[in-house]
Amino acid sequence: MLSNFISKIESLFTDKDNKQNNSNPEQSQHTDIQEYNQKMVETIKPLYEVFKVLNEVDENLMKSIIAYIVEAEEPQILLKLNQLSDEKASDLIGHPGTYEWYWSQTQLSKAQEKLKNQSIKARKQLNDHLFTTLNHEQIIRLGKVYESITQLKNYKELYAPIPKWFTYIVVDALVTLQQRHGFSEIDAKKHIKQQWTLAKLEQLLAADEATLVQYLPLFIFERVGCSSYYTDRMDLIFELSDTDAYIEQHLDILKKEIPNLSVDGQTVFLDYLKRKPELLKQLPELIVKLTIGRSKTIRDLAVSLLSQLNAEDSQRYLQEYLVNGSSKERGFAAELLARLGEHNFTVLEQALKNEKQKSVQQIILMAVQRLKAVNDCVNDTSIEIPAFTPLIAQDIPPHFIEVMHENYQKILEKAEQSAAAEIEDNKTNSYRSDWAQKNLKRLKNLKMGNIDHLLEQLNGQSPRKSFESDIQIINHQKRLQSFPEYSLHHALRIHASRRHDQSAHWSSIFEDLPPTQYSTLDLRQINQALKETGYGNTERQIAQGMLMSYWNDLDDYITEPEQIWPFFAEHPEFISEALGLSPSLEENSYYQFEEIKAIKILEYFPSIPQQYIPRLLEYALGENKRLRFDAQQALQTLPDIHLRAIEALSSGKQEIRITAIEWLARLQHPDAIKPLNDLLKKEKKEIVRAALLTALEKLGQDISPYLSEKVLMAEAEQGLKAKLSSSFAWFDAKTLPEVQWKNGTTVKAEIIHWWVVLAEKLKDPKANALFQRYLDLLDEKSQQKLANHLLHTFIQQDTLSPTLDQAMEVATKEAPQRLQGYRDSYKNYGHKYPEYYGHYATITLEEVIEEIKRQQLAIYLGSAIKSKGMLALTYPAQGSFAVKTLQDYMKQHYQRRSQIEAMISALSISNDPLIIQLLLSLSRRYRTTSVQNLATELVAEIAERNQWTSDELADRTIPTAGLDENGILNLEYGSRLFTAIVDDKDKFVLKNEEGKVVKALPAARQNDDESLIKEAKALFSSSKKELKQVIDLQTQRLYEAMCSERQWKQAEWFEYLHAHPIVRRLIQRLVWIEVTESGEKIAFRPSDDGCLLNLDDDEIEIQNNSYIQIAHAVIVGKENAQAWLDHFKDYKVKFLFEQMSHHLPEMADLKATQIEDRKGWITDTFTLRGVVNKLGYQRSSIEDAGSFDRYTKSFKQLGIDVQIVFSSSYVPEENIPAVLYELEFNKLGSRSWNSHSLLLSEVPPILLAESYADYLKVADACNGFDPEWQKKTPW
Repeated sequence: MLSNFISKIESLFTDKDNKQNNSNPEQSQHTDIQEYNQKMVETIKPLYEVFKVLNEVDENLMKSIIAYIVEAEEPQILLKLNQLSDEKASDLIGHPGTYEWYWSQTQLSKAQEKLKNQSIKARKQLNDHLFTTLNHEQIIRLGKVYESITQLKNYKELYAPIPKWFTYIVVDALVTLQQRHGFSEIDAKKHIKQQWTLAKLEQLLAADEATLVQYLPLFIFERVGCSSYYTDRMDLIFELSDTDAYIEQHLDILKKEIPNLSVDGQTVFLDYLKRKPELLKQLPELIVKLTIGRSKTIRDLAVSLLSQLNAEDSQRYLQEYLVNGSSKERGFAAELLARLGEHNFTVLEQALKNEKQKSVQQIILMAVQRLKAVNDCVNDTSIEIPAFTPLIAQDIPPHFIEVMHENYQKILEKAEQSAAAEIEDNKTNSYRSDWAQKNLKRLKNLKMGNIDHLLEQLNGQSPRKSFESDIQIINHQKRLQSFPEYSLHHALRIHASRRHDQSAHWSSIFEDLPPTQYSTLDLRQINQALKETGYGNTERQIAQGMLMSYWNDLDDYITEPEQIWPFFAEHPEFISEALGLSPSLEENSYYQFEEIKAIKILEYFPSIPQQYIPRLLEYALGENKRLRFDAQQALQTLPDIHLRAIEALSSGKQEIRITAIEWLARLQHPDAIKPLNDLLKKEKKEIVRAALLTALEKLGQDISPYLSEKVLMAEAEQGLKAKLSSSFAWFDAKTLPEVQWKNGTTVKAEIIHWWVVLAEKLKDPKANALFQRYLDLLDEKSQQKLANHLLHTFIQQDTLSPTLDQAMEVATKEAPQRLQGYRDSYKNYGHKYPEYYGHYATITLEEVIEEIKRQQLAIYLGSAIKSKGMLALTYPAQGSFAVKTLQDYMKQHYQRRSQIEAMISALSISNDPLIIQLLLSLSRRYRTTSVQNLATELVAEIAERNQWTSDELADRTIPTAGLDENGILNLEYGSRLFTAIVDDKDKFVLKNEEGKVVKALPAARQNDDESLIKEAKALFSSSKKELKQVIDLQTQRLYEAMCSERQWKQAEWFEYLHAHPIVRRLIQRLVWIEVTESGEKIAFRPSDDGCLLNLDDDEIEIQNNSYIQIAHAVIVGKENAQAWLDHFKDYKVKFLFEQMSHHLPEMADLKATQIEDRKGWITDTFTLRGVVNKLGYQRSSIEDAGSFDRYTKSFKQLGIDVQIVFSSSYVPEENIPAVLYELEFNKLGSRSWNSHSLLLSEVPPILLAESYADYLKVADACNGFDPEWQKKTPW
């Protein structure tokens, strides 16, 4: 009956002449709707609009579905839908009830996609008015249709007791149609919030089964079946008009059942509560229960809410758990009571007396001790906040209007040139571009009055109103920054128009300010300026900039303690939020205030605010390694803080004992020696004993009694009984070399084996004091032998790859299929994209086999990074061996960043000059930022260890390759003495005792000491390697010193460069300048006889107070530069590098930020890469989709990155066309999408000249300028 009616009503809804038919209403009503009233039509039509798309599958589906929903006819339709062979029906109606994401493999035509979108739109309209369109039974059947048609493939179970049909109905309305289909956010939610209520949902559940009603309060929060990332997708349910009242009515159920929900469910509940403080205060017992629960996530969230409860309530319930809870609950309660304040001291002391379980006793004891620390420093925590000095903004003078009009004309001229070029290019391009023409049109349409009004806006005399190119007009060539009145207020007003949400984009603002403008700014002054320029929520914006890590960090610019701590002293709520003492108010759970940044800020305070001491002590002796050290640093000025660490030595947790031991070693308090010795007598854990011995030695105690061979052997036997960690099962102790003690006796193999095992257990590649003492017991050769072996073994394990036979087997098997794929690619795309697929036309099976073989040989079969601790014994490695080994590894396996960082950390303990020079080189330039940053830290440690600056460190540690002060290498060869000198080609020349040149060291004589022969050969071999390394590294250093215009004191130049047996040969191939005390500059060249000669060959003498730097053509001028070129040619001396050949580019506009006179010169990416790599440039950071568009050379001393920009490539690289673009200079570490370009006038002249020369060399390697270069780029 209903099916027949639907057939009739279908024709009514689709009849194009429907309006004409309605002109005869009596006939229409009589023939079509006689059997049903108007209400039935209003019910069926929305369903018809949703399901009519199913006619694309089966013309009877829609009719049967509507019949079932409206009058429960044809229930077999559910079975039919469940048995559909594909997902087309579900796809056509948009997969209703999808909570996260769901993609089917169905391919729909464009017409079907259009019908699908119409169905989705109709479903949204149905949901908006669901409870007025359908009755409860019909809604239930609708949910069952969704359940059947999707076959549960997109179903996410949120709460098991709730029926699936209900989940489908709720999720479809509150999630699916709010997330996926592009409806306006406001409009999409409007009707739901008006029409839907929890009371209606409760009635709906009751219509199915009355007992289901009890589960609705929990369904609101539970998200058990979905990913944690998507738990907030159903937050619209909290915006329904009766949600708060409904939840308050069902608090009894929630109190009982919330702890039984999943972690995600409890998280949703707590996130809801933190926005409802009045409701929160009604649940102190539940909140306290969650603070001591099993999940750390929930504990942390609940703990942050404790501060929102009435203090008496939270303390009462915590005290109940402290007395009557389980052991874990008692421990958690003790820690929280300590965190809540010193008024809980008595309660905790009493609990400590009554507690019987040792592990809980220790927790309570530490809680008591934390409160003692607070009491100890009560009299020392008064903080006087410095008086606030407000900023006084001045107006930019009226004549800046003229400057802006001039800026506009210059911008307009450039836009006209770009538009003309675009029109010309469009004549030959396969595609037409109009961006430049539209930009020109917009600029021409700009009203001059708008520019005039900009000054009023910058001075705050009228509201900021943005228009096309306004910021460009204001900031063109940074002319505004030259006005003395220009200040932070103006920078903020400039960028206010960019941010509709009234948020500050710190990097944009501060890049428009000279450092002198913000180097002394107090955060409170920034807050004042933000308020006065119309920004919103200013205090929190500042806190976000200082306490969060993302691309818009304020602490990149405001760095000094006195600029920072007064603001946070006035706004401690932000510190509390970061430390988890109050709930996070950040909406995005992935961007929160960070504990580590808050701890650092607390370290800036004159004294730690009392309320944070217990929390910092938790971190200082806690299990979070990332926070531990910073918390200890912040606390180190507290009186008697060493007592807190001593007390922690009794902890039953190994990790905490080690933490306390290491902290005591750093605190260097003599009272720590006795308790450390006491613990050493009874400590059984080898790792803890190692930490104890290390600490005791740092505290000045003689630990030699613990280093006797007998003791070491006993420890080794005991330690080796334990099972090795699975990550170290690969290590073969039988390969360890035989080594000797310093007295010449052989060390038992078990001792060395145990040292390696212990080092691996400690997981720290940097040797602690104990391992340094262990190795110092061996003779020097044994130290090197063991270190070389372990370094080689680590790398060998880390770089294991398939054998050649295995690679060939895979290649032979896979090559035919890949070859066919290449041929198909050529067939489909070769003619259209020959630059990408053309080579597939002739590729052979043998070439494909070779390609796969190379790929297989490059596969890593494992990694040794979990065994990085063994590297702690590698720091005595021979310098030339370690440097060569590491350089080879970094070249071939540069992507293994963690391993490289572990190895350089291990070697940083060494004082070998070659290793130090390698670290210095890495700190100045390396392709991976984190490795370069770590190398910088390690170099700073070495310099601090020796009390040098980094440059002084570099000068003082230049290796000599074994040469004496006269440049001679002496080789004791048995009974003979051979010598070696370095010739003009930087090669060793070997001479015998008679002074005659010999090609190689001869065979040993019968009576020669074999060990001396072996040692001499090894020395000569390592010296040859070291010589090359020194020349390469020092040449690079000298070049960078020239570009940065570094100056040496006269005495240091003579001592460390002129007197060095290798470097003095290098400096003889350079022109130098003496800069006298009066500023006079005198050029000279060191000769091979030690004299210093000027251009006229006159010998000069450097004054004692003078400085010396490397000369350059830019300094001496073109005429003198040519004279020096002729001078070197006459004396047949080859320059160490081009020093007098490169001059400044001709620049019409010193306010420009780039040089582009070779833009459009074309080559290919492999040729470009080869040239720039030889010039010392490295690929920049990888951006979106694996692409990069520049090569970078960093000059760390100057804080500048030189960038050669091109049309871009991607990784893995293929040889594609490349177009050279421009040369530019950015602040060190800038990214291409957030670059901080320098004006060419801000670039040091020598660096500018040298970089421009590089740019020209790259252009020379290209194929010349191509007028159609835009067509040749792949993008």
